[in-house]
Amino acid sequence: MKKIKMVGVDETLINETLSNGLKVYLLPNKNVKNFYMTFSTKFGSNDTEFKKTNAKKTMSVPNGTAHFLEHLTFKMKGNIDATDYFVKLGSDVNAYTTFNVTCYEVFGYDLFKENLETLLDFVQTPFYTEKLVEEEKGIIKEEVKMYDDDIETELIFRLFKNSFHKDNTKNLVSGTVEDVQSISLNDLEKAYKTFYHPSNMYVTITGNFNAEEALAIIEGNQEKKKFPRKESVIKIKEKEPNTVVKEFEEIKRDVEIDKVNIGLKIPYSAFSSLKLTRLQENVYINILTNSMFGRTSKIKEKLVSGNIITDGLYVSRTYLENHVFVNIIAETPYPKRYITLMEEAIKEFEIEEDELIRKKRVAISNLIKCFDDIEETNNLIQSDILEYGDINANLYNIYNDLNIKTAKKIASKINTKNKSILVVKKKKTEKK
Repeated sequence: MKKIKMVGVDETLINETLSNGLKVYLLPNKNVKNFYMTFSTKFGSNDTEFKKTNAKKTMSVPNGTAHFLEHLTFKMKGNIDATDYFVKLGSDVNAYTTFNVTCYEVFGYDLFKENLETLLDFVQTPFYTEKLVEEEKGIIKEEVKMYDDDIETELIFRLFKNSFHKDNTKNLVSGTVEDVQSISLNDLEKAYKTFYHPSNMYVTITGNFNAEEALAIIEGNQEKKKFPRKESVIKIKEKEPNTVVKEFEEIKRDVEIDKVNIGLKIPYSAFSSLKLTRLQENVYINILTNSMFGRTSKIKEKLVSGNIITDGLYVSRTYLENHVFVNIIAETPYPKRYITLMEEAIKEFEIEEDELIRKKRVAISNLIKCFDDIEETNNLIQSDILEYGDINANLYNIYNDLNIKTAKKIASKINTKNKSILVVKKKKTEKK
């Protein structure tokens, strides 16, 4: 059992890799009454083409396969849904699929052993039939149609499609209705056998539990099961250009007030001369974009006081292999003026040392607070595993070591050189 001391936050993460390759991450918190356990596979919507290391041919699955598999994994023999088991245990179970992971999650207060074994068992005992696949297609297609009618989803994914040439980030995690219809039982079995091997999966548990007991339960559970021989998998990715597909698009929808999404596509190669780790680059980008567009930013105050936007700016970052993509979404009655002011603000932005110091303090404070929330702690651990391949125990010191010279250099690379803008305009009411 490996113990990882989390610097600056007085927490110790326990890590173990089992003989079948399954990784286990445990962080107990006796100050809470509940527990949060996740069982995840490194298989997301972006992983549609892949090959096993020694194989000559590549394999592929349709867009939306990871999400479809998430749905179907809950189905069990005897027409039982795994959710029914957790209802009896008094726990909440759910799952989600992102670009790079499928995660099955359980929140509970009692019966820790039963919850943990049930989570491991239902994910590792697939039951797929042609009939189940066809039945689930109808359910998922209805879900996809709901996304089609959701303005927020369209704001984000239409901009992704306008920004990425090759990267599967341009596609809906669920796939389109056509994608869902094309998914076969063979596709699902192929994906499960490839990506649901214990060596490609990990268990993360946070909250009120005993770490020794948790590890004993997981080891005992896995020893009862037989798995195929471990084979390394290579995910095939096409090189993504730095340019965007479309710089501007305007569409009309049933909205009360116009909406704008500005996307900045920033290549990591722009920071190569700084000799930073990917984590350091992401920390700087996160802090700088918060400074640029966050709640206390100058441009936000200017836009609100000038009645250019109705509320605030919604900022998100998508960290990919070769790019970071920054979305800034706002609701505005004056899209043209809003875009002009935002472009000027990005071009003229400069961070001062006192601002960086304030942002560092906030980041450190948030990091410490994060460990009081078992869901945030679990997400932080998973983020490290997925984005960096290992746990970053030194994040506290990385925040402390941020300096104004490097911050200014990185800020200069956060620009509108490769940008895409999507404007959602209110439909005009036809006169009778």
